[in-house]
Amino acid sequence: MNHKVITTIVAIILVMSLIAGCSGGSVNQEGLNEQAAGEKLTINMAVQYWSGSKWAADHPTIQYLNEKFNIDLKLQFINGPEYAEKLKVMAASGNLPDFYRVDPDTYLKWQGEGAFVDLKPLLPNYPNLSEAFPADNPAVTILNPIDKNYGLPEISWLARDTIQVRKDWLEQLGIPVPNEEHFTVDQFYEIAKAFVQEDPDGNNQKDTIGFSKDNLALKSAFGLANEWIEKDGQLIPPQVQIEEQKAYLAFMRKAYEEGVLDQDFALRKSSDIEELHKSNKLGLFTYHNNYPDLVRQIKNNFPDSNPEIVPLAPPIGPEGQRGNLNWTVGTNKQVINAKASKEKQDRILQILDWWVTDEGTTVMKNGIEGIHYVKKEDGSYEVTDRWEPEMPRYLNSSLFKRPGTDFNLYLWTDEEEMKRNEQYAENVLKYQWPNAAPGIEYYSDTAKTKLANLNLKFEEAASKIIVGRAPIDSIADASAEWLANGGQNIIDEVNEAAAK
Repeated sequence: MNHKVITTIVAIILVMSLIAGCSGGSVNQEGLNEQAAGEKLTINMAVQYWSGSKWAADHPTIQYLNEKFNIDLKLQFINGPEYAEKLKVMAASGNLPDFYRVDPDTYLKWQGEGAFVDLKPLLPNYPNLSEAFPADNPAVTILNPIDKNYGLPEISWLARDTIQVRKDWLEQLGIPVPNEEHFTVDQFYEIAKAFVQEDPDGNNQKDTIGFSKDNLALKSAFGLANEWIEKDGQLIPPQVQIEEQKAYLAFMRKAYEEGVLDQDFALRKSSDIEELHKSNKLGLFTYHNNYPDLVRQIKNNFPDSNPEIVPLAPPIGPEGQRGNLNWTVGTNKQVINAKASKEKQDRILQILDWWVTDEGTTVMKNGIEGIHYVKKEDGSYEVTDRWEPEMPRYLNSSLFKRPGTDFNLYLWTDEEEMKRNEQYAENVLKYQWPNAAPGIEYYSDTAKTKLANLNLKFEEAASKIIVGRAPIDSIADASAEWLANGGQNIIDEVNEAAAK
């Protein structure tokens, strides 16, 4: 028997022994396994790092977790743009962390190579995790084979963003806040036009913008798919919805010609649009429920202003359609390395089982009482000067969190903002515009290699139409090109995957 065959057999035996042995420890009355009182274990976790302060090795939360779970927690911070490539290098050297996050492509590829622990038979031993991540939840099942669960998803907003308007600008111009039941794309247009042609910010200059390209609910109003929509028994993308595209582009072209649409829309990045909010230039935009912070930022930049921002329902289109785009929830997964010992697997699951409880979430969001925040005599809370530089919420924001939409609400968040978040969550879900095939495109080999470039070229063709450099009917040519250069293959592969 040659060396290659022997190596393969050994690898298969190792993987099978790990899976067979992952039955979890004995669960005590508090739902935590007894093994935490045993051997002290070193647990390695990788965190995708974007900005802010990194946790030092002696961070108070790390010390808390080390003591509570009898571990030596090691965090590896990996620069955001380099994260996926770094994981590949670590995998090649057999040095992946014990617990880490993976993107959808990596998740699909590596699960077939035995890289992750199958959590399906383990989770019943961890009641808090089982309750937080029900086996039949679509975010749990997405990208998993039948009867397997290789990772815990992030379950948060199904629909998060909706159109926001500067109420103070409306009042300045004598325009009432749009009525939810009658808010149409025509009314949207008239408000945007008034913001351009009049002086909503009261600075005696015509320097405000009507709307920019971030208002994706306009596409929903014209019936365009949120990635995929089912029509005549087949899943199709918006690139082949010719008539809907024509109606949408005609609306956008008129807005551009009349100066209502941001004249630099094609050049704007999302960060640029956010700067327009803060710089008092844009009063009608798509945003999430963090507008109290945005109000504070505008006020800081323009002390004489009194910004008030309110959310609106998505506008109603010509055919009565409306919707806030649903997110595809659950495609990023948090996984446990299959090479981790059974003891490590159990200890990690103990930590996560505690994390999703009220106690665990309080610690992982707010930090350590007496260090990152204090409780005052009247029962309220306030942060200390260590809250911001030490960022105790970092792991809860960047690696793992309890499902829900309250991750940015803290012990010291005032009651009004708590109610605002709850009401916002309720309202934004009224008009969902779902993707009919969430995550299915990851099963398309053609989509992996060609979809991003195909969509970019299609959007470039649409932008030319909007700015008047091409006729509206030319979108049919752009659609035909999209199909011919790989789009038809993507449609076929997506429908084939969805049928399985």
